[in-house]
Amino acid sequence: MQNKNDLRPVLVLHKGKSLKGFFHRFVYKLANYHSETHVLVELEDGKLRYFDPFYVQFSDRKKNPDKSSDKNLKPKNKKVETS
Repeated sequence: MQNKNDLRPVLVLHKGKSLKGFFHRFVYKLANYHSETHVLVELEDGKLRYFDPFYVQFSDRKKNPDKSSDKNLKPKNKKVETS
């Protein structure tokens, strides 16, 4: 059994509201030869629910305004000096 402090906190957008919860695991469902990914989240009231990963965000990461994920994709322009 996992300790609640070991679980990652998440925010889930559900029906226009932001719900707080804890990530348990990804769940892969197979239906008619089609695989779907869901996230198993424990809500603050203790209920377990499946959510589409698109609506789940891990909330334990600090946001750094100086770093952008696009920054690593842009090529760096280096000037080459010639003598």
